[in-house]
Amino acid sequence: MEEFAKLSAEVEKLRSLGFLVEIDDFGAGYSSLNTLKDINVDKLKLDMKFLSGTDSEKGKLIVAAVINMAKALNITTLAEGIETKEQADLLLKFGCSEMQGYYFSKPVPLEEYEDLLFGRKTLPALA
Repeated sequence: MEEFAKLSAEVEKLRSLGFLVEIDDFGAGYSSLNTLKDINVDKLKLDMKFLSGTDSEKGKLIVAAVINMAKALNITTLAEGIETKEQADLLLKFGCSEMQGYYFSKPVPLEEYEDLLFGRKTLPALA
């Protein structure tokens, strides 16, 4: 982030070549609203620590506001670290468009992923 102009130019170059640009771990670390304001991105990956605040009303309001802001900016949101049906339901209610985590599946080897992808195998039903 120290060479912001260079970073911004490289991101635009990648986007012009058809790459999608994501901000990983949004809500933690180096990601900030300034980054979001100054760099065109396609997806925000919401950090799982950021989502742990959804147990409180304040945490829920913040997560909902971030998702609404992303929608207003035409940016896809992906919540990572989903472990329970309640978390998934809450994020769906807020309008989060993509989710990943142990609630849906544990990490799987490539061969098993390909079996799932091509319909040769199915995941067990969600609770």
